[in-house]
Amino acid sequence: MTTPPQEKMPYHVEMKFKYDEVNSLWDKQTIPFITRFEAKRAVKLICNKFGRPKFAPPRIKYPISRYRNIWWDSFICLSGDPTRMSKGWRELVHQTSHSIYKYYSGFKKRQRKYEHSIQQAELELAILKFVISKNWLNGVLKPKVVILSKDEKRLKKLEHYQKLIGKWQTKLKLANTFIRKYNKKVKYLNKN
Repeated sequence: MTTPPQEKMPYHVEMKFKYDEVNSLWDKQTIPFITRFEAKRAVKLICNKFGRPKFAPPRIKYPISRYRNIWWDSFICLSGDPTRMSKGWRELVHQTSHSIYKYYSGFKKRQRKYEHSIQQAELELAILKFVISKNWLNGVLKPKVVILSKDEKRLKKLEHYQKLIGKWQTKLKLANTFIRKYNKKVKYLNKN
């Protein structure tokens, strides 16, 4: 007795299952707000990890950062609901995966209908797993806050002002040199 051939699942249904897998992984996470600093660092680190030429077609010789500037400003979410798709970590992972997917395909024109595909969903899932494994949703990318005492603040300002004085003295020397140079030229032209 032979088994009947299994029908292949329609592409859009298979794609929906992939995106459902991504969304179910997001649902298991506690999604915090994202600051400008975190968004900028996250996009850069994701692009460094996934936007390498070894993943792109042969004609692409440079990393994604050379071709495409991903606008991380649109991902900042400091108020409202950070679990929505329109801003925050979800949007950052989704849009960055789109940009990297276009990079993988060599920035082909007329690729609009393939922007949401199984491969793009798999890439988004890989990026999401990378973000979770690096613990970025727990605030690892936030800058370290250093609290200085009054004396330390005063010393830091003093150092800064001394550096500024040094810079301006260098500029003053340069200005004096040019003034002498042009005075000589004026004096020479006045002789004739």
